[in-house]
Amino acid sequence: MIEDEALWQEFAGESEDHLDAIDRILSAGQSDRAAVDRLFRAFHSLKGMSDALGAPGMKHVAHRAEDLLGLARNGRLAVQGAVAEGLLAAVDTLRRQRATVLEAHRDVPAPAELLARLAALAEGDAARAAPKPVSPRISAPIPAPTPPPPMLGAGAALMGALASRFLSAAPLMAGLAQDRRADAVREATELAEAARMLRLARLAEAVERLAAAAGGPAALPALGALRRSLALLEEAAGEPAGAVLLAGPPGGESVALGPRLAALALQLEAALAGGDATAAMSGAMEAAEVAAAFGLEGLEHFLLALADLADRAADPDAAALLAAQGPALVERLRIAAEGGLAALRAVPDSLPGAEPTDPRIPPGFAGLLGAEGRRRVVAAVEGGRLLVRLRLAIGLPAEQEAAIAAALAAEAEVLTSRTVLDGQPPHLDMLLAGPAEFEALSRALTAADPAGSAILDLAPAETGPAPDTRPARGAPVTMRVRQETIDQIITLETEVRAAALALAEALDDGGAAEALATLGALERRLPGGAARELGGALARLRQLQETLERSESRLATGMRRLDDAVMELRVVPVGTLFGRLPRVVRAVAQASAREVELVMEGEDVTIDRSLVELLADPLLHLTRNAVDHGIEPPEAREAAGKPRRGQLRVSAARRTGQVWVRVSEDGRGIDRDRVLARAMARGLVSAEQAAQMGEEEVFALLFRPGFSTAETVTETSGRGVGLDVVQDAIRRAGGTVEVASQPGQGTSFTLRLPLTAAVQPVLLVEAAGHPYALPAARVEAVLEAGSAAGCDVLSLAALLGAGPALAPAGGAGGGHGGVSGGASPGATAGATAGATAGAIVIVKSGGRSFGLAVDRVQKRTDLLLRPLHPALAVLPGIGGVGVLGNGEPVLVLEPDGFAPEVAPG
Repeated sequence: MIEDEALWQEFAGESEDHLDAIDRILSAGQSDRAAVDRLFRAFHSLKGMSDALGAPGMKHVAHRAEDLLGLARNGRLAVQGAVAEGLLAAVDTLRRQRATVLEAHRDVPAPAELLARLAALAEGDAARAAPKPVSPRISAPIPAPTPPPPMLGAGAALMGALASRFLSAAPLMAGLAQDRRADAVREATELAEAARMLRLARLAEAVERLAAAAGGPAALPALGALRRSLALLEEAAGEPAGAVLLAGPPGGESVALGPRLAALALQLEAALAGGDATAAMSGAMEAAEVAAAFGLEGLEHFLLALADLADRAADPDAAALLAAQGPALVERLRIAAEGGLAALRAVPDSLPGAEPTDPRIPPGFAGLLGAEGRRRVVAAVEGGRLLVRLRLAIGLPAEQEAAIAAALAAEAEVLTSRTVLDGQPPHLDMLLAGPAEFEALSRALTAADPAGSAILDLAPAETGPAPDTRPARGAPVTMRVRQETIDQIITLETEVRAAALALAEALDDGGAAEALATLGALERRLPGGAARELGGALARLRQLQETLERSESRLATGMRRLDDAVMELRVVPVGTLFGRLPRVVRAVAQASAREVELVMEGEDVTIDRSLVELLADPLLHLTRNAVDHGIEPPEAREAAGKPRRGQLRVSAARRTGQVWVRVSEDGRGIDRDRVLARAMARGLVSAEQAAQMGEEEVFALLFRPGFSTAETVTETSGRGVGLDVVQDAIRRAGGTVEVASQPGQGTSFTLRLPLTAAVQPVLLVEAAGHPYALPAARVEAVLEAGSAAGCDVLSLAALLGAGPALAPAGGAGGGHGGVSGGASPGATAGATAGATAGAIVIVKSGGRSFGLAVDRVQKRTDLLLRPLHPALAVLPGIGGVGVLGNGEPVLVLEPDGFAPEVAPG
């Protein structure tokens, strides 16, 4: 297979996206023309990517599914019933093949039964297309599609809300591995129902499986399966869902895995002696789930690869590898079973590699060939045939590619191929076994390709060092580039990205497909001559549309790689920011007579350079507060049974789509009563409200401007300036601040930030005919209009002064003067009464939630941010401005500017 790490990473992400999209469409029972077109494009892309990587097994499955959908596009069959089930079976098989291709870089042949089933469906033979029983597989079968519940067009936003729910419930779910608590089971039931509402059937089944096995021997495998499902949810939602928080009991790895690995070694020995490999496959799959529960990714990947190998024991290549490597695999399992945690972590994440490459195989192609491919290359060389390399530009007209392929097929044999996307231009690189005379093949190619689109030359055998030696790499070349040049590159990349996004949205809106369908219907109603003329024009338009789709796909792939490259230009280690903290901590500790040990973790985590500038002041405020407010004096710590020296921990970590920076200490914790007393003294809340406030609402009071619990004013505290600055800075960056505290044990502040301050995930909504963006990190849920929100609901149009503020029932409503007037009490009352829009978006502000009634929820997307004009920056409720894919600007709203005030008394 091709040896291009960047291409492998793109294949992993792209293929998962396409398979998930196919799953959603088929599970929802969609069969209209637009849905069929999306299915066709997804399978077509899977076919092309698989072929580029050298995975013909996946290519053949995707090709058969694409053929079936081609018939559906022509109106010859409907995507429902047996056809939909056949396509779901193809998706299930592609997921299994993809897992093995990614884990072991080994192709998985297409199942003959599935290919025959798809072919029978194409021929209309329902009896022959009936599915046959299959052996257990690594991926669970996809359930039959069920009618989806009515939903808003905001699946991505709902998925993000579900991820947040799972993140909050992760500690409860982890506890189910050890005991069966009623509250945890109840929470699991509710989460499973929420997952099914979003048609995430596998996630729901994983939650239900854990709840059913709670406290029993099957709980750990179920926990590992749920952890995998949550990792997929995090990828789809772009938000953490608690996968890293799910873990088996500390120190229980050896106890849980040792017996299972020992039993697996015996099962594998039995399979090597000629027995059935099914038991070894099942044992490896269960052990892999347990490894996942403890976060042992290397062992998990090894066991999954072993399970796949056992599942394919009847395949000649798999049988040969089992025979050659079986004893070593058995020994590796026994060492891991008996060696404790260190041995479990030392297991490599893949099966043993292939045999050394024959030096007669051209370099660059050796890694793409299996045992049979290597045998064919060697046989061609020994038979006196020439090994020839053909480079064919990507994107040629289909008829030109067909002519070149036909000319080559008559003279040469294609041995393998790879796609070189970073070539100039991108091209298909093919290895051929040609005739003994090079000129004969050259003449045939010239006749088929007079324009010279293909380049043909000899592919010499490897003449360098032996296969088992590796040339030393030179030191990386570095160079200095002016900061202005880097900024210009970043700006240009942003503009190109916006243009690429506009092209993608134009192709995805379905308008062109609908127009072509209308013209097709018109063609069938017209008389002969006019119908033929219109049919020819339609064929050209469809060809143009397919060319645009292919170009957009290549552009999207290139943009992702460009995004990664540009990100490397603008990131710096967070250690550059942490380096300022030791001196600050030492100075504050001396001034306040504290003894403090500073621990810094994750200093090598890279973050956007612009985030460093935004984080500088907030981090200094938090560290000062931690020393001055959080950590007690040495005498007080001793009296409480603590070490005299307090510990302040500042850490950074990468999470799915985010960077988390945490400041925590082991001090006195936040005194809830003291915070409420100070809030009541300042008139922020009444005694009745204070008695009903939850922990999160109490902590939110700390972020009020001017709020402080310090009794005296010092150089570092008591002025009421600090946490409000922290919150404002983090929210400008598109992030959130979370507080956790335990009396007598300490407090932690977690800053959750996007990977870059230039791009912010948002939920696009519409109010009074205009689009607006809400920060995705602040959105908790999206409800249908008229739903019981359980909180205040305000009309976004009225708050923005773009619509009438209706009076509440039984009283006069206050007017509203637009954004510049702020969210006055009158405006809030009127806006609440006017909340009769098409959807309600629940947002979070200051520990409380409230709803914004909008006309329509558009979609969840990443927004390219632009500098905010000073005149807009001073307006309440305006958090930023971004650019949509069509180039139009859109305001990013700040929910705090619209939050209804809590009046004391």
